[in-house]
Formats: sequence, structure tokens, C-alpha cells
Amino acid sequence: LAGPDTYHELTYRMLCEANPHVAVRAVGIARAALEHAVAYAHEPRQGGQPIILHQHVRYRLFEMFRKVEAARALVRRGLEYNVTAARPSMIASTAAKVTATQSAFEVASDALQMFGGYGLSREYPMEKLFRDARSLLVADGNNEVLAMKGALDLVNPDWL
Repeated sequence: LAGPDTYHELTYRMLCEANPHVAVRAVGIARAALEHAVAYAHEPRQGGQPIILHQHVRYRLFEMFRKVEAARALVRRGLEYNVTAARPSMIASTAAKVTATQSAFEVASDALQMFGGYGLSREYPMEKLFRDARSLLVADGNNEVLAMKGALDLVNPDWL
């Protein structure tokens, strides 16, 4: 419970703590989607060879890998800062959450596309990973609203 004197600080610290935890989950979902897509790309054949040997499939897998690693790095940096700083950074935790959840959604969507019609069946895990990734875009606050809140750290009152 927070009284009127501590409410804003408590809310601030809760968001700084919760956002990175959602971001960590998003990185895990994105990584799982990537791993399933890579494994699956070795199975179906098109033009007499596994689809992973097709240039565009490899390009898409690389883009997925890049998004996962960029999100992972940003989340780690935000977590390290907020654990060691005297006061956690809202913009760091928000940037981590927004980036990781958006990346997870994009990676899961691309992985689902690679599976074709199988991606939406419950026979493969992509359907659940995609649903989970989508739900994280609004978990602990909608990404657009969190971005507006986090961007308040960029406002310098002396420049106004």
C-alpha cells in the first residue's frame, strides 16, 4: 500500500521492475520461435533441397536472429543498470520492454510464416508462441502508452 506521499515513487519503481521481467519473457519466446524456425527449415523440401538452403529463407532467419540478439542485449543492459543504480531508469526499462516484446512478436510472426499452414496448427508450438508474443505487447501496459510514459525522461524542463 502506498499513501499520497509515496504513490508516484512506488508506481515508478514498480514499472521499472515489471517491464524488464516482461522483456525477459519476450526474449525467451523470440528465441524459442527462432529455434523452432531453424529446425523446421531443415525439413521441408522445395526445388529438390531443404528450404534452409534457399537464400531468402536464410536471410529471414538471420533477421530473426538479429532481432533476438538486439533485444537480449538491450534487456540485459537495462536490467544491469536498474539493479546497480541508486534510482532505476524508467526509460531503460520501458525501452527494454517495448523493444523485446515488439521483436518477439515480429520473430514469432516470421517463424509462423515459415511453417506455412502448419504454423497455426496445435501440432507445432508456433501457434502458442505467436499468441504469447502478441499478448506481451499489452502485458504490464500497452507499448505505446509505456513509450509515452518512458519518454518523459527525455523532457528537459530547462529547454522549455
